Amino acid sequence: MSLEKRVERLESHVDSLDSAVRSLIKITGETHQVVLENQRENRVRFDQQDRRMDKIESSIAALAEATRAGFERADKRHDEFVKETRERFDQHDKRFDQHDKRFDQHDKRFDQIELLIRQLLPNANN
Repeated sequence: MSLEKRVERLESHVDSLDSAVRSLIKITGETHQVVLENQRENRVRFDQQDRRMDKIESSIAALAEATRAGFERADKRHDEFVKETRERFDQHDKRFDQHDKRFDQHDKRFDQIELLIRQLLPNANN
C-alpha cells in the first residue's frame, strides 16, 4: 500500500473518530442538560415537599395545642363539677344532720309526752 493510500485511510479514520468524538460530546452535552434539568425539577419538588411538610408540621402543632387546651378546659370543668358536687353533698349532709337532730328532739318530746300521759292516767300503765 502506498503512502498516499495509508494517509487517506488514516485521515478517514481520524475523520470517523473525530465524528464519533463530536457525537459523543454532543450526547454528553445533551445528557448533562438532562441531568441539570432533573436537578432543577428535583429542587422544585423538594421545595414543594418541604413547604408541604412545614404546613403539616404546623397543622399538627396547632392540633396538638388545641387538644391540650381542650383537655385543660375539660379538666377544669371536671374539677369544678367535682367541687360543686362535693359542696352539694356537704350541704345535704348538714341538712341530714339537722333533720337527725330534729328527729332526736321529737323523740325526746314524744318520750316526755308518753311519760306525762302515763303519770296522769293511772290506767295507761296497763
